[in-house]
Amino acid sequence: MPLFNFRLLKKGGGSEFENVTFRRVVGTEVRSAGPARRSPVTLVPMRSLSLDAFAFPFSNATKVREALRLQVLPYAAAGEVEIFPVVLERTGRGANGIAWYVSPEELSLPEGAGGGGMVWPAPLPLASRVEGTGVTLWADEENLCSLLWQGDRPVLSRWRPRSHTPGAGATPESELAWFDLYCKGQGLERGASFVLDAADPEEFASVGDIARESLARCPWLRSVNLSRTALEGAMGLERGVRLLTRAACWIFLMGALALTGNLLRWNQLQHKAEEVRGRSEALYREVFDPSRTGRIGNPVALARDRIAALQGGGSEGRGLDDVLADLGAVFAEDPSLDVVVDVLRYNAEGLDFTGSAPDMSTVLSFRKAWEGRAGLSQLDNTQSVSGVGYRFDLRVRW
Repeated sequence: MPLFNFRLLKKGGGSEFENVTFRRVVGTEVRSAGPARRSPVTLVPMRSLSLDAFAFPFSNATKVREALRLQVLPYAAAGEVEIFPVVLERTGRGANGIAWYVSPEELSLPEGAGGGGMVWPAPLPLASRVEGTGVTLWADEENLCSLLWQGDRPVLSRWRPRSHTPGAGATPESELAWFDLYCKGQGLERGASFVLDAADPEEFASVGDIARESLARCPWLRSVNLSRTALEGAMGLERGVRLLTRAACWIFLMGALALTGNLLRWNQLQHKAEEVRGRSEALYREVFDPSRTGRIGNPVALARDRIAALQGGGSEGRGLDDVLADLGAVFAEDPSLDVVVDVLRYNAEGLDFTGSAPDMSTVLSFRKAWEGRAGLSQLDNTQSVSGVGYRFDLRVRW
């Protein structure tokens, strides 16, 4: 068998098939007239090969294989079968194509067929000779292997042992006659016929040219590889995807549990903080200011100041006259300062104002006016009150 090189131009790019050796399997032998190359294509007349079209609303390769395996599950009692899906077209999220079904024994090629490469059904590269519709028949010393094509897609695979004695078994002529009857009974277009006698070295020498034409006509042929290597790669990918999916599910579950636990803990802490705050405000009102309403910004600090005022009695620190002079100076420096002081508490440590202003900027101006007169000027509680403006508590410490 001679050596052939051919080039396949993919849609949208220049991927090439180069240095391709076509080989054929006859019984336990692999016959090749040329030296082995990097990318051999082995043509095998598979006895158990069958095919069927599929269409699914998803295109993920792992999901497609799993769906096809579920379809053939009822027939598993008849024997194990390997599945090789080939996607021909993707429409949106869905996909359709051809599923090749082969007995595992067919994947055990003779020792001489090693070296990797692709494995094709023997009549597959002959599609161009029937213009996409018809029967391509591969004939060698022992086998008659054929494919029925409809619109550049194979729809039926058939194998028969070849007989060299007229009238004693299957011949190329009897096979073509069988397809005539089959297409008539199924209402299919019969199309043309092409028979390649691979036992003839001269005829087999034309496989390279025929394959190049078929690949140009049916680019999806490059996706066909019915080899054990391709099957193991697909199964390894499925195992990897399943393992990663399980790991992702466990990580998601653990993350969800951790998040739920943290949310519950945060909610519990928030509830406890609100309880402590409520008790602190209630105690402050009960002890120091029963008439006070609304939220108290810092009841602990206010309580400390009230206790200091009761203990100190104003005998230390700045005098009351100085404090009132400072208060008058604040309003004298800024006559537009529209602040109403409702409550003024004085002790040795400083002042506590409770008052109101029409807007927040006035409150901030009032606080800033005390910054140069004291060591600390801090707003403890500010809230908007309808009809009044902003009520505030201001702490001034010397």
